[in-house]
Amino acid sequence: MVAEDTVFSVLYDKFMFWSIAVGILTFGWLFLAILRYRQGVEPDTTAIDHIEVGSFPVDRHNTPLEVIFYLAPTAIVLWLIVLAVSSNAAVWVIPADDEAHNMKITGKQWFWDFEYEDELTWEDDETLTSINVDWPSLGNLYVNASGSEATNVTVTVDGAAYEFALDQLTSSLEVEAGDGVDYFNPTSFSFVEVSNGDGEVLHTWMHIPESHKFSSAANEPMILPCDIPTAFNMKSEPSDESNPNYVGVQHSFWLPEWGVKEDLVPGLEDGTWMTVMPDDPGMFPIKCAEYCGNQHAYMTGQVKIVAQEGMDCSVDTGVKKTGDSQDGGDY
Repeated sequence: MVAEDTVFSVLYDKFMFWSIAVGILTFGWLFLAILRYRQGVEPDTTAIDHIEVGSFPVDRHNTPLEVIFYLAPTAIVLWLIVLAVSSNAAVWVIPADDEAHNMKITGKQWFWDFEYEDELTWEDDETLTSINVDWPSLGNLYVNASGSEATNVTVTVDGAAYEFALDQLTSSLEVEAGDGVDYFNPTSFSFVEVSNGDGEVLHTWMHIPESHKFSSAANEPMILPCDIPTAFNMKSEPSDESNPNYVGVQHSFWLPEWGVKEDLVPGLEDGTWMTVMPDDPGMFPIKCAEYCGNQHAYMTGQVKIVAQEGMDCSVDTGVKKTGDSQDGGDY
C-alpha cells in the first residue's frame, strides 16, 4: 500500500473526488431524464421548454445550458490533465546533482546492487535512543549514552572491529586516535554500534563513502537519507560476464511505499532515471515488477530511511502510519 502522503496517493484522492462528483451529476441527470421523459409520459405542451421523445428541440432550446454542457466537462478534463502533468513533473524531473542524493542501481539475476555516488553519514535519532555519537574528521570519537542502558561500543572500519566499554559512572566514551582506532577517514566505510549488556544494538552511527556498494544478495539494505530527493541511475547487467553477447534481462525497480517504479533496460548505455523523496524513517520493501527469470520472485530487497547526521526526519518514529514499515536488516 502506498503511503498516504505521496504524490501518487494525493493524485489518486483528487481523481477519485472528481470522478465521484462527475458521476453523481451525470447519472443523476440521466436517471431524472429517464423518469421524466420516458416513453408513455405525455409532454407538457403548455411549458415554454419541453422535450418530446424522439425529437431534438431545435426550435425550443436553452443556449446557456447547452454551452455549459460543453464547457464544464472540458474544464474538468483540462484540470485533471494539469494535475496529472504536474504530478509527473514532480516525480520524473531529475534534480540537480547538488540538490539530490545520487545512487546507482544495478539489477542482476537475481539481486540488486546499490552503489553510492554521494557519501552519506547518518545516526539514529538521539531523542529516541538517548545516545549521541560524535566522530568528526581528524577528531576523537566521543560517545555519550547517559540516560540509556548502553554498556558497550563497537567501532568497525573497513571490516575491522574494535570493542570498547563505556565508563560506568558517566556512561560515556572518548577514544583518541592511536588508541586502537585511526582518525575518521571519509573514504572508509565506518560505523559505530552502541549496545547493552545483552548485546542488543541500541544506537547506530554510520558513514558510507562514495563508491561503496551494498547488495541485496548479502541481505544488505539500501540506506537513504530522509527529506532529500534521491536520484537513481539504473542499469541492467548480467551476473556472469563471460559471454560478451549477453547483456542481461529487463528488470523493474519498484518502491511500493512511494508508488514509483522504473524499468532497467539491458544494453541501454546511459540507463534510466527515477527520483523519490523519502520523508518517513523506517524499513520498506524493494521489489522487481518485471518478470526476469525463474528466480524473479526472490529479487527483493529493503530500503532503510534514516536521518542524515545533524538533521531530523519529518516523522520522529520508526513506525509507519500505513503499517508497511518493518524492522530488519543488518543495520
